[in-house]
Amino acid sequence: MVTLPQVRQAPWYPGQMGVSGSDVQRGLRWEPAGIVLYVDENHPGASATADGTDPEHPQTTIQQAITNLTNFATAMSCSLEGSVIVVAAESTPAESVIIPATAPKNCTILGAGDGINCPAWTAATATGVALTIRQQGWTVDHILFRAGAGGQSIKLDWVPGSSYVGYRTTIQNCHFDGLWQGLYAINLYGAPYDVVIRNNWFREWRKGDTTAYAIICTDSSTANPYMCKIIGNWFEENENHIGSLGNNKSFNVSLFQGNTFHDGVLITATLMLDLRGGTQGENTVTQNIFGGDYSNTGGYYANAGNPGNWVGNICEDVAEAEVADNGFSVAVPA
Repeated sequence: MVTLPQVRQAPWYPGQMGVSGSDVQRGLRWEPAGIVLYVDENHPGASATADGTDPEHPQTTIQQAITNLTNFATAMSCSLEGSVIVVAAESTPAESVIIPATAPKNCTILGAGDGINCPAWTAATATGVALTIRQQGWTVDHILFRAGAGGQSIKLDWVPGSSYVGYRTTIQNCHFDGLWQGLYAINLYGAPYDVVIRNNWFREWRKGDTTAYAIICTDSSTANPYMCKIIGNWFEENENHIGSLGNNKSFNVSLFQGNTFHDGVLITATLMLDLRGGTQGENTVTQNIFGGDYSNTGGYYANAGNPGNWVGNICEDVAEAEVADNGFSVAVPA
């Protein structure tokens, strides 16, 4: 029997003199239009000057990886859509990152850990925002966000008339820990639409004055968030779970399905799910687990003009007329 040696194919991109890891023959592609970049400030081969395509020579910051990706796309005259920034499991970034409107669309920031508790990302300052998204179609996956006092984890910017287009974002499999001091876990600023928030854990967002939220809409000067999907999330021990600033900037034509809303033990929730502020309403709220008092008093509000569908949720408050004897909601809360 003749044994032939294993031979690598030629690299897609030739190496560049003076750029660490640019000649690596692995890890460069995720899909035909994208590349993979690595971030790990703890790696012995990490360097701020590396291009980030080699896991043995990763970038030291997420912001530099985004900057490199944007610069690569410009230099190569291609979109690099579908690119992935992999953040090492043991990484603990403390930075306030902005995905600018000039960055490639439809890319991903992916935590390399095998759970939702790593890597652990905090903002650069206590009151800062860890990640601001101003380009469309990005995904944030498997990251633990930890809040500073008065801080925010993710802000989605869509300001009509500006270059900010933070819509079609997907946030999934993340853990948002407010540490009894965070202000907002996810802040929809403007009217980002087609946003998917699924399979996340929101806990302990508390300021002590009922102003902290797991998910909040803080500005809708032109429109409200539209056709979003909030699916399969767990909300517990937050001052407020889902609402809006001034109760008048809420979701429209959106789906809330399979979420669990706990009414709190150490931190009592004021607002559980408040959808009264949308200009159009018509939201679908189904198959959720609603703790506590299923009423407006208990923090559950539908849109007044167009309440939509709130049927088929599991409610412990069977005393309400809007809840059947079997514990399923049959009408909007009142």
